[in-house]
Amino acid sequence: MNNNPSFDARGVAITAVMTALVMLGVLIHIAPTPIGGYIHLGDILIYFAAFAFGPVVGGAAGGLGAALSDILSGYASFSPISLVVHGLQGYVAGRIAHGTTSSTRLILAVVVGGIITIVGYYVGEVLFFGYIQPAPETAGTLAFGVQAAEIPWNLVQEALGALGIVLYLAVLRAYPPLVRSRNVSRA
Repeated sequence: MNNNPSFDARGVAITAVMTALVMLGVLIHIAPTPIGGYIHLGDILIYFAAFAFGPVVGGAAGGLGAALSDILSGYASFSPISLVVHGLQGYVAGRIAHGTTSSTRLILAVVVGGIITIVGYYVGEVLFFGYIQPAPETAGTLAFGVQAAEIPWNLVQEALGALGIVLYLAVLRAYPPLVRSRNVSRA
């Protein structure tokens, strides 16, 4: 097992591919939320990257993929928050459950990753945007209340993200060589 977080060319390539997949997953908007956000498929791919390839790949792909998607889809003001929050989500989920098939550890990783995402977005948006929510439809509204209204939608987002467990186990079963690839990073 490679415990060195520095990458060889294969590790960089895997990270780049997972970053691109996360970006595409975030760009797929499933449903809008009442205050201008959206539910997407990105968290599924963040968890997959973290479980299959480790915390460094999960963190890099999660943070960079989500931030790039924000920039491309007109949510550029959210990209610093997405970089940090989804980066931490992927890194911590990978630390908890990288390379395991334990249902308990996989579920724990999604629960902790979900808490990081929900709390991180709430705090990040309130601190980054101040008291006034920047979305035109909520102009003049206190951000604390607006962001609290977003929490149930973020819970739905994280419940959808739990499908990353199913994706990881399905790919692991269908493609046993993934077992050799799982040791790309371990910080």
